Amino acid sequence: MTDLAIQPEGWRRVTPTPSSEELKAFYAQEYFQQSHGTYAPAYTDTELAHRELLARQMLAAIAQARAGAAPGALLEIGCGEGWLMAAAQAEGYDVHGLDFSRDGLARFNPQLLDRAEFGDAFESLDRLIDAGRRVDVCVMEHVLEHVVDAEALLVRLPRLLNPGGVVAITVPNDYSPLQLAAREAGVIDRDFWLAPPQHLNYFNAANLPPLLDRLGFDLRVGYATFPIDWYLMHPGSNYIADPTAGKGAHRARMAIDLILAREGMAAYLNLAKALFACNAGRSVTVIAQPRAA
Repeated sequence: MTDLAIQPEGWRRVTPTPSSEELKAFYAQEYFQQSHGTYAPAYTDTELAHRELLARQMLAAIAQARAGAAPGALLEIGCGEGWLMAAAQAEGYDVHGLDFSRDGLARFNPQLLDRAEFGDAFESLDRLIDAGRRVDVCVMEHVLEHVVDAEALLVRLPRLLNPGGVVAITVPNDYSPLQLAAREAGVIDRDFWLAPPQHLNYFNAANLPPLLDRLGFDLRVGYATFPIDWYLMHPGSNYIADPTAGKGAHRARMAIDLILAREGMAAYLNLAKALFACNAGRSVTVIAQPRAA
C-alpha cells in the first residue's frame, strides 16, 4: 500500500521513495518503451497537432511572463519526445534538453539529439550549473511529480537562470476539487491518479504556487489544460468506471482543444488561465521568476 506524506502547502509525497538506482532503471528501460504515462510508440495526425498546440501554448505563456522579451536560451529538463524543444527552436530559442532516456527524442525529433544529454537529471543539472551555464527559460513538463526530492530540484533552478529568467513547470492537477468530489460521489472507486513509481509527488493549482512562494519564486502566469476529469461526472463518459470510454474521451478532448484554439492563442490561453483559477484542468502549468534578493 502506498503511503502519502502531506506537505505544509498541501501537496503529497510518496513515502518511502524508491532509490535513485531503481528510478534510473525504470526510466531507462521501461517508461518510453512500454508506453507509460502519455507516451506512445506512434501518434495520429490529430495527436501530433494537439501536442504542437500545447507546445505553442506553453511558449505563448512564457512570452507573456517575460513581457515579450526576445527568445534566448531555453533548457528543458525532461525533454521527452522533444515537442516543446522543436517548437521553441522554430520560434528562435537556443534549445538544450536533459532526460533520463534518449528513446523518445530519437523516435520523434532525432534532429535535436545533438542538443540534448541523457542520464540523471540532477547530475546533469549540477554539471551545467557548475560549468556556469545560464539560460533565460527553464522548462519542466511533467518532471516534478517524478523526482525523489522535488524541493531540492526547485531550489537549484535560480542558479541556472539569467537575470529576468523564468521557470515553467507543468504537473498533473491531482487531488483536485473535482477528483475529490468524484470520489465522494462514488462515481470512481479509487484514486486513479495515484501512480508510483512514475509519480512520487502530487500537486495541484492550489498548492504548487505556495510551494514556489516559500522557495523564493513569484508566480507570473498559471494556466491549466482541458478538464477531462469533468467526464467522470457523466456515466456515458466515465473512463474510470468504463475503461473502454477512455479513447473516446481522449479524442473528444483533443477535438475540443483544437476547435477552441481557432479563436486565437490569446483567447485560448485566457480560457486556460481561468481553469487554473478554478483549480480545474487535468494538468496545471505555472511560470515563475526567482524573487530578487
